[in-house]
Amino acid sequence: NTPLVMSLVALAGGIVLYLLFAARFKARALRQTPVIHVLDGKRLFERTLAFATALARRSLRLASTRRLQPQLLCIIVIAGATALGSALVVPLSWGDRARVPVTPEFALLWLIGGASAIGAAWQAKFHRLAALAMLGVVGLVMCLTFAWFSAPDLALTQLAVEVVTTVLFLLGLRWLPKRVERDDPRTRQRALWRRGRDLLLALLIGAGLAALSYAMLTRQAPQSISPFFIERALPEGGGSNVVNVMLVDFRGFDTLGEITVLGIVGLTVYALLRRFRPPREVIGRTPQQRVVPEDAQSDLPDRPDTSDPASGYLLVPAVLGQLLLPVAAVFAFHLFMRGHNEPGGGFVAGLVMAIAFIAQYMVSGTRWVEGRMPLQPPRWIAVGLLIAVATGAGALVVGHPFLTTHTAHVTLPGIGPVHLPTAALFDLGVFTVVLGSTLLLLTALAHQSLRVRRKRAVPSAGAEGS
Repeated sequence: NTPLVMSLVALAGGIVLYLLFAARFKARALRQTPVIHVLDGKRLFERTLAFATALARRSLRLASTRRLQPQLLCIIVIAGATALGSALVVPLSWGDRARVPVTPEFALLWLIGGASAIGAAWQAKFHRLAALAMLGVVGLVMCLTFAWFSAPDLALTQLAVEVVTTVLFLLGLRWLPKRVERDDPRTRQRALWRRGRDLLLALLIGAGLAALSYAMLTRQAPQSISPFFIERALPEGGGSNVVNVMLVDFRGFDTLGEITVLGIVGLTVYALLRRFRPPREVIGRTPQQRVVPEDAQSDLPDRPDTSDPASGYLLVPAVLGQLLLPVAAVFAFHLFMRGHNEPGGGFVAGLVMAIAFIAQYMVSGTRWVEGRMPLQPPRWIAVGLLIAVATGAGALVVGHPFLTTHTAHVTLPGIGPVHLPTAALFDLGVFTVVLGSTLLLLTALAHQSLRVRRKRAVPSAGAEGS
């Protein structure tokens, strides 16, 4: 009986210690605890804390920096080393799944995309606008790739997101500080070494991710839940577009959380940009903008506004943009209405409508647009979330779980049978939130031009008063 033996040993040890020190205890010759009196708990704790603090400070000096690039480099190197270590333990092997033959057209498409990606990475340090254009080509190649592999929903979403992202970058690049070139040879040498290091890391990690993706895609897929959604999309979700039915029906609760996060992000970015003030070196007009006629309609600093939009800055795009708005609205409505059975849906429709509105800002100016169309994106976000939540709560009223979809089958004269799922109302909430959030993000950057104008107008007014 091991526990009993251990107890007897402990008891015997205690008796021996007592007999050894009993006389000294009785004579009060011991003023400290025998043997362990050298261990001062307070002193030990304080020394350990001081050592840990000194070690943390030294580690902080060695590894920490206020620059983002070294921190990202450290994260990428650690992640790459971890992936390499796992690959050495469990080597990658290709599966036996049938390969899709590579056609010359597809190879050319990806050759263009790869060259554009390399060009964007190279020009990002020298010509930001050229890098952005090449990055747009990469996005277009991805869009065509999705369409090539029979994923039209992803292709539509990629195309819309690519346009919105390009516009976002265009608005943001306006307020970035200018790049300063230094003639110091040591600085140029360090820059070349840093770019070579980044290129090597990009090639290694890109090749590793490509190999991992290829290894996964060539293996036989395990037991999948795809047949479940494919079989139940039409009878239970009321739509033949499995992707959209999944988003607004089967996993509608996830979509509700996602659009809530999207709305919060839009409001947060808007609140942060309200406190943003452009640096002095980017306030002045560019050489291209200085040649604009004095009666031009624009948001450029110190430029007068005119009441006639046709005489404005970027005359032809301004007129075409106004004609494009109703066409884009009809196209967005078309995408929304067909989304439950064909590629489309509220998300893509919201992005298309947001692109149409932001195009008005870009070619006609913020003052002109908001003087005629008070959009108020925060209200769009609130209304969209209310519609989505009310749709889910409607199922609770009739005794079903939250966000349960019900489909009504009606026959309309001259049209025929029509399926009316309640998920369409939820998709309307998605459309409204996406439209409001995207507009809020983009118009927050567009409003910086008005702040620049006010900032330049205040000193001018003070000078006139003096």
